[in-house]
Amino acid sequence: MTDNIDATILIVGAGPAGSTAAYFLARAGVDVLLVDQATFPRDKSCGDSISPGAVEILDKMGLTDWANLKGYARNIGYRLSSPNGSVAYIPFPARFSPYPNYLIPRHEFDHALVQHAVSAGARLREGVRLTGFERISADLVQVTGTEGKTPISLTAKLVIAADGSISAFTSRRGMVPGPADGLALRQYYSNVAGEPGLFELHWEKSVLPAYGFIFHMNDGIAVFGTGMFRKDQQRLKANIQERLTTFMTQNPFARDALRKAQAISPVAGHPYRDDAELVKSYADNLMLVGDAAGTGHPMTGEGIGPAMVSAELAARYAVEALQKGDVSESGLAGYGLAFHKQFDSLHKISQLARNALTFPWVVDRTVRRCAKDPVFGAAMAGILAGMVSPGEMLKPGMALRLLAG
Repeated sequence: MTDNIDATILIVGAGPAGSTAAYFLARAGVDVLLVDQATFPRDKSCGDSISPGAVEILDKMGLTDWANLKGYARNIGYRLSSPNGSVAYIPFPARFSPYPNYLIPRHEFDHALVQHAVSAGARLREGVRLTGFERISADLVQVTGTEGKTPISLTAKLVIAADGSISAFTSRRGMVPGPADGLALRQYYSNVAGEPGLFELHWEKSVLPAYGFIFHMNDGIAVFGTGMFRKDQQRLKANIQERLTTFMTQNPFARDALRKAQAISPVAGHPYRDDAELVKSYADNLMLVGDAAGTGHPMTGEGIGPAMVSAELAARYAVEALQKGDVSESGLAGYGLAFHKQFDSLHKISQLARNALTFPWVVDRTVRRCAKDPVFGAAMAGILAGMVSPGEMLKPGMALRLLAG
């Protein structure tokens, strides 16, 4: 090995989860080294929705003024359509949260986060790919990889894996149940017809059991996308890129939005995990956050907010473990308990809601009810924004509203 860098905590992956954890740890006075295989600013395939849950963490980090000054588009509401042609427009349900829902390009959002972590005292090393992990002693691990073609070795007391849904630190340790659960695709267009801040979700019958989305940003730019869960993709032998094309060419709302538009990016995709309830989020000298820990929302696919929530949680328990001098599996067990308390019930109920929305008649009835019932519609918008649990729809009053059609 030609290089050796020591840090109290090594964070692998400088996306929203890694940079958030680095910020809170550095602010607590911990020596943090944040590494990423890319060089910032860099892009990521994403819908670019920064949910109210993520904005709450931004507020704790002192970054909401940055977002406001930049003038990014805010969610003004949802336009939904169902397979039978029902349509609903639901205003953004601000009463569920004091925080807005921004649309921020990932290359700008992630760059701001990583810079903020560095300004708080974290060290950043870019262009480094880490894959090897070896526990040297109770309070020392060695992580190996490459910088370009040069082998490197980094040592730390604790590693936080924030390296995404295909993490180098999880599957071979049995910490995740299997491959990533889903795949999402997106493409940017300019000169798109639509109001900035409008979120469109269309359960286009040609792309079921998935839906297509259109998120309208400023200056006529919008991101179009769709996704599919692995089991559905395998069952249907579906080509997801073909389904995105089908959505954009056959859905009337997408066709209308694209009538004068021009593609300004290639189609890009990313796998995502939404199986947090099945993930073991900690081990000796190791914690998982964000996509590596399966925190993506099973119903909506939203990942940034849950990733940042898990990162703040991990930073808190990492500081406690360091103070107690115990970064073993037992010393990090508190994080595991808090992690599962945060995500398990939400994920289980969200999976039920996701499965229900694969049936056209359920979607038809849901959208129709949203169109004529403001209370039901607001609850649905709260769910889509990540502010309300899908379990709200199972409460007797809401269930009766839905059954009423």
